[in-house]
Amino acid sequence: METSVLNNYKKAAAVWKSAITLAQKKAKEGVLLFDIAEEVEKFIADEGAAPAFPINLSLNEEAAHFTPKWNDVTILKKSDLLKIDIGVHVEGYICDGAVTVNLDNAHAKQIEANELALANAISVVSFGKPVEKIGAEIERTLKEKGFNPVYNLGGHGLGKYDIHSSPSIPNHARGSSQNLEEGAIAIEPFASTGRGNVMESQQVEIFSIEKKFGVRNPFARKLIELSKDFDKLPFAERWLRRKTDAAKLEDYQVTVGLKELMKAGCFHTYPGLRESVGSLVTQVEKSLLVLEDKTIVLGE
Repeated sequence: METSVLNNYKKAAAVWKSAITLAQKKAKEGVLLFDIAEEVEKFIADEGAAPAFPINLSLNEEAAHFTPKWNDVTILKKSDLLKIDIGVHVEGYICDGAVTVNLDNAHAKQIEANELALANAISVVSFGKPVEKIGAEIERTLKEKGFNPVYNLGGHGLGKYDIHSSPSIPNHARGSSQNLEEGAIAIEPFASTGRGNVMESQQVEIFSIEKKFGVRNPFARKLIELSKDFDKLPFAERWLRRKTDAAKLEDYQVTVGLKELMKAGCFHTYPGLRESVGSLVTQVEKSLLVLEDKTIVLGE
C-alpha cells in the first residue's frame, strides 16, 4: 500500500477516534440526538476530514441507518441502548467504527458479548485467510453468550469513496469462501435479543446520488444541484435542508423534490433498519487494514 494512502487512513482513524470519544461524552440523559449529530459532524470537518456518512444514532431495537431528522427533538433516556456509528474519510479513504452506549448499564452483558465477538473476529483476520472465519467467530461467540447475531447485517470492504465495497463479511458462519485481499475492511457484529433479523422501516433520512438526470421538476433539479458536493457518499436530509434553507426553498418544495428524485431513481435511499419491537440490538465495529505482512486495526 502506498505511503500516501496509508497516511490518509491513519489520519481518518485519528479523527474517528476523537469523534467517537466526543460522541460518547455527549451521550448523556436528556440530550438531543440532533445536538450530538451536529456537534460531532462539525468536529470532523474542523479536524480537516469529512464524514463518510451521516452519524448513525440508533436506539434500542433500531440497528442502523437512523440519523436525526432536521430539528429532531428525540432525547436520550437513561434506559436507552444507543448505537453510535461514525465514518470519517480523508481524500476518500475511510475509517468506519461504532460503539454502543447504555447509561443505566442494564445491558452490559450484551455489550460485552458483542465486544468479545468483535475481538475474536479480529483475531482471525489475516491476508489470504477465508472471510467466512470472521463470521463464524462472531456467531459462535454471540451464541455462547446467549444472543443472536443479526443475520442480515454484516461487515464490508471500504473502497475509496465507497463505504460498502467487496468483500461482504456476514455475521454468521455461512459466509463467503472468498479469501481476504489487501485493503480496508470493517468488521461489524450486531447482537440481538430477538430473532436476529432486521426489517426496513418507513423512516428514511439518508440518501446518496444514484444519477443526476431524469427529472424535470424544478425543485428536484435544484436538489440535485445542491447535493453535488456529497457526490458518491451518503448524506442526510438535514444536510440537504441546511443547503435548501440557504437557497430559500420552502419545506413543501424540498418534500416534493425529494419524492420526485426517489421516484426517478436519482436518489438511492437508506431506510432505517430495525429488529422486532421489544428486541434490543447492540453494535460494535472497527476498521482494519489488511496488508500482506500484517493487519492494522485503525483507531487504536
